[in-house]
Amino acid sequence: MTDSKIIELLRTMTPRQLSRLGDFLRSPYFNKNTDCVLLYDYLQKYAPDFSHPNIERQIVVKKLPTEKPLDDRSLAHLSSRLLALVEKFLVAEDLYADEDKQRLALLQEYQARNLPKHYKSVQSDIEKQMEAAVVRDADYYQKSLVVKRLFYEHGDRNQRGFDERLQAAADALDTYFVAEKLRFVCEMLNYETLLNIRYETNYWEEVLQWSAAARYEKVTTIQVYRRLLLLLTKPDDTVNFELAKSLVADSEQCFHRDELRQLYTHLLNYCALRINRHNDQHFLNEHLEINKLMLSNGLIFDNDLLPPWKYTNLVTVGLKTGQAEWTRQFIHEYQKRLPEEYRDNTFRYNLAQHHYYLKNYDEAQRALLQVEFTDVLLNVSARSLLIKIYCETEQTELLLSYLEATRIFLLRNLLLDTHIKRQMQKFVEFTTKFAKIAPHDKMRYQTLAQQLPPAQEILHRDWLAGQFQKKLSGR
Repeated sequence: MTDSKIIELLRTMTPRQLSRLGDFLRSPYFNKNTDCVLLYDYLQKYAPDFSHPNIERQIVVKKLPTEKPLDDRSLAHLSSRLLALVEKFLVAEDLYADEDKQRLALLQEYQARNLPKHYKSVQSDIEKQMEAAVVRDADYYQKSLVVKRLFYEHGDRNQRGFDERLQAAADALDTYFVAEKLRFVCEMLNYETLLNIRYETNYWEEVLQWSAAARYEKVTTIQVYRRLLLLLTKPDDTVNFELAKSLVADSEQCFHRDELRQLYTHLLNYCALRINRHNDQHFLNEHLEINKLMLSNGLIFDNDLLPPWKYTNLVTVGLKTGQAEWTRQFIHEYQKRLPEEYRDNTFRYNLAQHHYYLKNYDEAQRALLQVEFTDVLLNVSARSLLIKIYCETEQTELLLSYLEATRIFLLRNLLLDTHIKRQMQKFVEFTTKFAKIAPHDKMRYQTLAQQLPPAQEILHRDWLAGQFQKKLSGR
């Protein structure tokens, strides 16, 4: 049974959920099948991984003390019944955790039972909750639409004059549609940029025009996504970036954390676009400042941990923007937030980066020598940094030996992404040629510098160009 649907579902549940599920199954209101309880109790003993040999189908058939003897077919039927009960439990838990859904369901029940006093009491509670809500994302406007539609449908359908509830329901539909349409189009355009794919983004120009109407000026979610959409569709107008960044920062309380993280990710992606396409150093600083903000509000963390690649990117950007002291503090302060299995190697590599930036080459080398190459990308990054150190300290023999070792490593490695491998191989090739030129042969330096491939074809092109410039200027 280890690969059955019921086992796969149980594996996803927390100890508290499993305990509550047991209570649910024992309640005669929800379940009167005692064999389902027996099967659950038997399986629950092997939580949380549910991979014990005793869960194998042939063992369960023999060991489960059901009223009637089991066979493969009857066990499959019993498992299906238990799965259906667990699914009902999950629905009940979701409803129990969402008071808004409970109020709406109760509202409909009171209307169906023709209890106007009860109905108006719940209606008043719903209106107060909607008015007091701090989070005003698209989900809020969806709930507003459902509520106002119910108010209209349960109102007096025989009145002949202007019905405010009908107008309110129609307005709520418009607001929800505009907000969600803008959000979806932003997501689609973002993926088109990142993945080079195409979506059908119908009517977005019309919706963008509608979003500028006065009636939506104070609808924060619409204004945020409107500005982001302008940013995505007019990337050369950097004014939209400043306006979008201010809007997101000033309205953090209006969004749940996952959506707020995605909003900041849109801004970071735009910064990366400006840096990669235009080498715009202003947006290198913006990239760092947004990440600092996400550090302060905790949005940068995944399950309270800082992913190693984000940690390394922040160190790299911090050094590129000249904020060496902030970077040093960050390296040490957030070391403990790295996943334990990556912590030491990631910390040592980034400490080496910091020492290298300060031209403390001996300290950088010592830190790199402590890095264990368990991750292929970290291996490439550490090798690149060590090559730079050997080159800048003019340890030519050691440099050439290490370049050859790296060439062989790249040739034999099958795990590295092919594009990165080709970029790294070009870096090794040109650095080797550079190291073999006689120190005062400016003609050969000039010729080789002119042969440098574009940045998308070689790693560390800017660094190599800088090394050529030093040789040509006699430094």
